[in-house]
Amino acid sequence: MRPLLKSLNKALVILVGAVAVGRAYAQVEPSVSYEGRLIRFSKGERPYYSGRTAMVPLRTVCLAIGAGVRRGKDGRQWILTRGTDRLECHPGSSWFIFNGVRQSLRSAPEGHDPVLFVPFELVQTMAGGALVVRADYADGNEAKLFLGDRLLRFKSDEAPFRQDGTIYVSLEATATLLGAHVDERNDRVRLSIVRSRDRITYDQGSRWFIFNGAQKQLHGESVSRGKVIFVPVELLQALVGDELRGR
Repeated sequence: MRPLLKSLNKALVILVGAVAVGRAYAQVEPSVSYEGRLIRFSKGERPYYSGRTAMVPLRTVCLAIGAGVRRGKDGRQWILTRGTDRLECHPGSSWFIFNGVRQSLRSAPEGHDPVLFVPFELVQTMAGGALVVRADYADGNEAKLFLGDRLLRFKSDEAPFRQDGTIYVSLEATATLLGAHVDERNDRVRLSIVRSRDRITYDQGSRWFIFNGAQKQLHGESVSRGKVIFVPVELLQALVGDELRGR
């Protein structure tokens, strides 16, 4: 009987811990701004996170950036227009078509009647860098990054941080400091980081990458905060080894 009670107590502790973690993540609400002005949302339209992807209400954000939005004749296709740009998407489909080019999404648009929520990068494609999403994270997540004995300096929105025990660094900013450059494929998912004769190929959202032809694992996947892509530090450590380290 006692072993059974001990197992039940252990399971209860795990369950309570999981609920607490879930609540902690649920309290993180993305804030969205356009050209430096915060976009206001009604109670039923508040942005949220689906995994690591910020989901935003399509109509309200389109109104803020001056884009038109309407439903197609089939009732499921959504069409966005802004100037000469045109974007088409479908709820439940992890892709969209922008100016005739099909692009991938990390999460599919989700309908919460009567509001359609879409991944932030979908509307960011229409608005560009003037549309920014941010989230407030708990204190104590900050990290420092060193190259040898030199402390690397970053802008506030590119500062390294800890998440789930992994140190994340700004891909573009850190690569530049290492003398590397980052190339994006047309679908904006696959990235190439090149430094001298070394090349890293990485698909955003993956827990692996290719370094000079060899596949390697990561402790976490990429995270986007606004326009800034953060990656686990070990991805860029492949270029310089332990000379690049966080603490």
